[in-house]
Amino acid sequence: MVIFGSRLYGKVDAVPGLGYVATKFGHLNFVPLIPLEGWLVVAEEGNGWRGQAIGMSGKSVLVAWARFLFIVGGIISLIVGLASWSRHSDEVIVPGVLALACIGGLIASYTWKWVTHASPERALEIAREAGVSEEGLEQLRRMYSVPAAAPAVAAPAQPWTPPES
Repeated sequence: MVIFGSRLYGKVDAVPGLGYVATKFGHLNFVPLIPLEGWLVVAEEGNGWRGQAIGMSGKSVLVAWARFLFIVGGIISLIVGLASWSRHSDEVIVPGVLALACIGGLIASYTWKWVTHASPERALEIAREAGVSEEGLEQLRRMYSVPAAAPAVAAPAQPWTPPES
C-alpha cells in the first residue's frame, strides 16, 4: 500500500505563547520528500493544525530530513551490527557506533534548545512575518527581555585611567 499526501515535519523554533515553525512536506509513505511551504503552527487539533503560512525555514527542512536519516541510518546500522555480532565478526564496532550516533542525533534534534526553541531575534522575526501587531511584538520583547531598537546615538567618551602597578 502506498500512502502519499502532505503533512508537517521539522518542528523547530518554538516561541512561547505563539507557536512553533514547521514545514509542510509532500510525503510518500510518511517520508518527507518535497518541502512545500513553511508554517507557524499555533494549535494542533486532532489530525490537523491551525496556523499562519510563513516563509520556508531552512532549519526546519534540514531538521526534518536529518530526523528521517537518523531513523533510517540507525535501523540499518542496528540490523547490520546485529547480523555481524551473530556471526561473531569483528566488524560489529562500526555499525554499533553508527547506530548509537544516529540514536543520539535523533534525541538531540528533539531536545537541544538551539534546535527546538527560537532565539529572541528569531522569535521577533517569526512574529513579524506572521503579522503579529506591535503590541504583540512588545510582549515578546518583554518576555525575552530584548530592548526595543533605539536610535543609533554614540555614547559620550569616558575618561580612562590606567591601573596602578
